[in-house]
Amino acid sequence: MLVRSNSAGHRAHLFPDLPMSLLASLSLAVGVGIIYFTAARLSLTLLTKPDGVAVFWPAAGVAAGILVGVGPFARLPVIVGVATATVVANLLGDRNIWSALVFAACNAAEALLIAALIHRLFGLPFSLNRLHRALGFIAVTIFSTAISGIGGTLGYVFFHTSSAPPLMIWQHWFSSDAVGVIAIAPVLLELTSARELPSRGETIEGSLALGLVAAVSAALVHFPSEAWAVEVTIGSLFPLFLWIAARCRPAFTAVAILIFALTIVWATTFEIGIFGNLEISAWERILAAQFSILALALGALVLAAIFAERRHLVAELRHALQVASDADRAKTSFLAAASHDLRQPLPTLNFSQASLRKQVHGNESRTLIAQIDHTVNVMNGMLLSLLDINRLEAGILRPSISDFPVNALFAPLAADFLKPAMDKGLKWRMVKCRLWVRSDRRMLDEMMRNLLSNAVRYTDEGRILIGCRRVDNKVRIEVWDSGVGIMGEDIPRIFEEHYQVPRAAHLGGFGLGLAIVQRMAKTLGHRVDVKSTPGRGSGFSIEVELGQPDRMAGQANAIGITDSRALAGTVLLIEDEGGVRLAFTSLLESYGLDVIAVATADQALRCVAEGKVPDLVISDYNLPGKMNGIESIKALRKVLGREVPAIVVTGDTRTEVIDMIKTHGVGMIVKPAHAEDVLKLVSSSVTIRELPAPLHTPFHAA
Repeated sequence: MLVRSNSAGHRAHLFPDLPMSLLASLSLAVGVGIIYFTAARLSLTLLTKPDGVAVFWPAAGVAAGILVGVGPFARLPVIVGVATATVVANLLGDRNIWSALVFAACNAAEALLIAALIHRLFGLPFSLNRLHRALGFIAVTIFSTAISGIGGTLGYVFFHTSSAPPLMIWQHWFSSDAVGVIAIAPVLLELTSARELPSRGETIEGSLALGLVAAVSAALVHFPSEAWAVEVTIGSLFPLFLWIAARCRPAFTAVAILIFALTIVWATTFEIGIFGNLEISAWERILAAQFSILALALGALVLAAIFAERRHLVAELRHALQVASDADRAKTSFLAAASHDLRQPLPTLNFSQASLRKQVHGNESRTLIAQIDHTVNVMNGMLLSLLDINRLEAGILRPSISDFPVNALFAPLAADFLKPAMDKGLKWRMVKCRLWVRSDRRMLDEMMRNLLSNAVRYTDEGRILIGCRRVDNKVRIEVWDSGVGIMGEDIPRIFEEHYQVPRAAHLGGFGLGLAIVQRMAKTLGHRVDVKSTPGRGSGFSIEVELGQPDRMAGQANAIGITDSRALAGTVLLIEDEGGVRLAFTSLLESYGLDVIAVATADQALRCVAEGKVPDLVISDYNLPGKMNGIESIKALRKVLGREVPAIVVTGDTRTEVIDMIKTHGVGMIVKPAHAEDVLKLVSSSVTIRELPAPLHTPFHAA
């Protein structure tokens, strides 16, 4: 009947324009009436002798629980059922028709008032899974039973003979109804508001805990009426109630309260156990029993609500974190996939420029080439600034630690930033440094470029200074400018993404430079400090671990990069983009390599089948057809019968792609890559021929 009532109530709630059918209303009224009558007759049967006082009135809990749980569209059937059952139960006892009518009105009004207040304050569906709802339910119950107690007292005074004073009558009514509602209604509320069944694990654990509550409650009946028995009772039950509240939904707590309440009522009514002390009056025993039920019930309801709310908040937080994580992964995957297309044009420009540089000899032409080189580098830096945040978040940008001289870092920085500084009329000073540092060269270079880019952008007059100093076993690389400076309150925020100092926002930029510096510094374990005076300039420093000089390694790298005829061998290049393939081929051939350039893996396999044996395979990762770059290299190695050196070129920076490439023992070039970085990797896989003098690029000569 309860399930049918709940369904009808929720159907009416979901479809308010469809009134409950007469049959459903009659069924609900009859069902409520039978349940209420049964509970009322049981309570009348268990009245204590000789005072005729009930420990609790479960019928009140039945009426309130059903009316609150089913909803306002069941008010009339519930009121009719409660009123009819009350009249019949009282007439079958020793009450007259007038007192029965008054009691019926009070009982129906009590349930109606509780339901109306709860629906008004908390809405539907109502559950005790929030602290404010549990406290509201308790407050509404106390208020409503106190009001109905006034009407019930008047009925006793005017229509029923009683020797008890009115205040005691009101106390009996109020306390027994309040205990009945708090002990019975929560079970019905949780049953009618349940949207999903508990999990199997929760059902097993909750059932086990309820079984222990029932066992301990049964033992109370056999406890002697001694002071220590109450302490043992509380000490035994409290951990169980705490367990149920913390691990299970409030419905299990409500059932545990009902089990305990019925046990106390049984012991008090039949004068057994800890509430069977005949040396005190029945009124005192009832008060003690009611206080025990209320104390444990109120505490358990509050605990259940607190833990349920906590579980809900944790679930919401986990869901929010999952949504944010999914969104972040989707964003990262999108940027990583899009970065392949964004990076594609820059290698073509860079390789073409590097090839062209070797074919021109006039000063004017070399100057134009140098300007093109600078423009390509600026474009490359802007793109990397936008993509590096994504790579850092995804954990793709991982450091490759080595020892290198600070001057090797300073020289290209001077070549790139000297002209922009001079174009603004700034004095450029770079203090050469003989120290070596231990870091990731590319990442440290990127950090310095961001600092210098900001220095040039935010300085209109004065100078820019770059240098380093040794501090114990650290090297502090510093960039100073005489620009607009930074206010003290802005300094903690300048490393946030997209944050720009208000006084300098009009000067442009993405607001990503310092965010990238800070993130890379954390990745490398470097310390970044800033000192600034508004209107006088700023100073940024990066504290790097001191490195060990390795002159032979530096000379070897120089030979592989700067000698135009230092490389020898055959390279099989697989690249589907025609422009990139042409530029890549031109770059490699300009350094003395023979290049077999094809667009697909199938074409590469045919070349090998025709007897062309490469010394090195360079393949783009994303290739048309069934095989990607890794699979193409594996197929070529199988046909060649040896582990031919190979390099994979990719613009896809997703973690899974990068990690997969690294596991196959091949070199990797991440687009956009500088020609010199490509040649370094290529030179490690092919023959290097010694020549009398290396040729220096304009990049290093600037």
